[in-house]
Amino acid sequence: MLFLGAIWLVFALWQAPVVPPAAAEQIRGVWMTNVGASLMYYTLRADEVVANLAKHHLNTLYPCVWNRGYTLHPSRTAKAAGAPLRDVTTDMLFVPGDDILRELVYQAHRQHLRILPWFEYGLMIPATAAIAQAHPDWLTVNQAGATVGDPLAPNPILPRPLRNFQLEIAGGNLAWLNPFHPEVQQFLTDLIVEVVQRYAVDGIQLDDHFGLPIDFGYDPYTVNRYQSEHGGAAPPSDPSDAEWVAWRANQITQLMEKITYAVKAVDPKAAISISPNPPSFAYRKYLQDWTRWVDLGLIDEVVVQLYRTDLSIFENDLYNSGFYQLRDRVPIAIGLYTGPFLSSKPIDRLSQEIQAVQAAGYRGVAFFCWETTFWFFKGSSAQEIWQTLVNQFAPSSSLLK
Repeated sequence: MLFLGAIWLVFALWQAPVVPPAAAEQIRGVWMTNVGASLMYYTLRADEVVANLAKHHLNTLYPCVWNRGYTLHPSRTAKAAGAPLRDVTTDMLFVPGDDILRELVYQAHRQHLRILPWFEYGLMIPATAAIAQAHPDWLTVNQAGATVGDPLAPNPILPRPLRNFQLEIAGGNLAWLNPFHPEVQQFLTDLIVEVVQRYAVDGIQLDDHFGLPIDFGYDPYTVNRYQSEHGGAAPPSDPSDAEWVAWRANQITQLMEKITYAVKAVDPKAAISISPNPPSFAYRKYLQDWTRWVDLGLIDEVVVQLYRTDLSIFENDLYNSGFYQLRDRVPIAIGLYTGPFLSSKPIDRLSQEIQAVQAAGYRGVAFFCWETTFWFFKGSSAQEIWQTLVNQFAPSSSLLK
C-alpha cells in the first residue's frame, strides 16, 4: 500500500520538463477551446499540453475563459450576474473547486509562453443561458423584436439541456448582449479586468464576437438613446444605413476604450489583443471598427482571422484585405484555420500558409485551434507536425521581414 501511495504521489507531483524559450519577437500562438479540449482542461495533463506547445516553438497560448454565458474560472463578477462556473451539461469533466486558468498561467510561464485569456464568446450568449434569463433587458433585438433568428427545431428526444445545446451549435439559440447598455458595458469590463487583477496573465484577447451583427440594435434602450441624440428620430429601418452603422460602431469603440483603459489601470503592461475578421467585413457585418481602435492606440496586437480554403485567395487577402498597411503601426499576426474536427488540414498545407505569412512580413501566426493542430483531430502525424513547425519557427526563421 505504501508503495502504491508513493507511485501515486510521484505521478501527481510530476511536471513536464521545461523547454528552452523560443524567440519572442514573433507571435506563434494557438487557441484552446474548452469543449474539444476538455480532457486537458480538467485533468492533471495541462503541463504536458503546454510543454508540447513549447516543444513546437510556439510562444503564445490563448485559452478560452468565457464561453456560452459562463466562465471557466471562478469569477465573482459572473456569479453576481447569475452566470454559473461552467456548464456541467456540456463540460462533462468539470470538477467543482478547480481553477484551470490558474494552472494554465503557471504552466505557460514555466515554459516561457505568454498567456492571454480569450473571451471567446464576447457579446454572444445563448438565449437559454442563466445570465440571459436573469437579465433579459441586457439582450438586444432585431426589428422583429427577436433576440435570435429563427431557431432550428431541436431533437425532442434529447433532455432539455442537450436540446438547448443542440440549438446553440446550430446557430438558432444565440442571442447578443447589448453593447450600448451601461449595465452590460460594466459587466464586460468587470469580467475582463477581474482576470487581469487575479491572475498573472500577459494580457487578454477579444475576437470577432466582440461586435454586434448588423441586424441588431432595435431594443427599447438603444432606440431611446438614439432618439435622444437625433432629435427624436427613430433609427433607420435599413440596418445597413451608413449613419446608423457608424453610430452603433462608435458606441462599441467607446466600450473598447473603457475596457482598454480599465485593464491598463490595473496592469499597464497587459497586452490588449484582438482577433477580428478583415476590416471591411468586420465593420459591415459586425459593427467592429477595429482599424479605428488601432488609430486610437487601444490595441497592442491584432491576429486577423484569415480562414480560407483556397491558397491563392489566402495569399491575395494577405495584401488586399485592408490591413496590410497597418503592419508598421501595430503587431499583426494571421490566424490560420486548421480545419474542422473530422477534416483537419494536413501540415504541408499549413506550411504553405505560414510561408506566405512570412513572405508578406507579418508578425506571426496563430492556429485555430489546438484540437485540430496538435490533438486527436490533427491532420498529420505528430512527427510530421513537429518537424515542420520546428523548421519553420527555428530561431533563424524570422517572421519580421
